[in-house]
Amino acid sequence: MKKNSLYEQLINSEPMGFIDPLTDLGEFDIFQMKFKKPVRHLKNKYSGKPYSLHWQNKIEDMRSLFIKYQESLREDVKEEIVISSRARNHENKEYLNEIVTTYLKLGFKFPEIEKRVSLSVKRLRNHWNRRDYISSHKLVIYHKDDLKVGHYETRENLPRNLGVQYKCLIVQEMKEDFYK
Repeated sequence: MKKNSLYEQLINSEPMGFIDPLTDLGEFDIFQMKFKKPVRHLKNKYSGKPYSLHWQNKIEDMRSLFIKYQESLREDVKEEIVISSRARNHENKEYLNEIVTTYLKLGFKFPEIEKRVSLSVKRLRNHWNRRDYISSHKLVIYHKDDLKVGHYETRENLPRNLGVQYKCLIVQEMKEDFYK
C-alpha cells in the first residue's frame, strides 16, 4: 500500500500535467539512488529553456518523492529475495533435497528441475550429481523360441544375428576392459 500511495502522490504532485513525474525529472541512477543532473541544468521540453525558480522548487519536491518511491520498490524486491531463499533451515533443506533427488532418480535433467524448483542450474550441479542417482539396469535377454515354449529364463549372451545390439554390447565390454 505504501508503494501505491507514493506512486499516487507522485502522479498527482503536478495536477496540470506540465511536468511528467516519470520522464521530466531528469536521468535517475538506480544504483546510487540519486539524479545525475542538478535541477538547474534541466530544460523545459516545451520551450527548450531552463525551468524558472518556481518550477525548479516543484521539481525538487517531485524528485524527493520519486526517490522515496524507488526506495519502496527496492524494499519490495528485498522482501521477495528473502521469500525465495527460504531453504536455509534444516527442514527446508531436507525437503528440497528429497524433491531434487526424486527428480534426478526419475531421469530429469538440471534445466528441467530448475523450472520446477526455485534453484539455479549452477546451484543444482554444485550440490547434486546426476550419476549418483541415475542407474542403468542389467541387460536382460529373452529368446523368442524360449518364450513361445513358456520358458522365461534370461540368457547372458546375445545371439550373433542381432547385429546392432550385439555391436553395442561389444562396445560396452570394450569400455569395461579399458577402465579395469
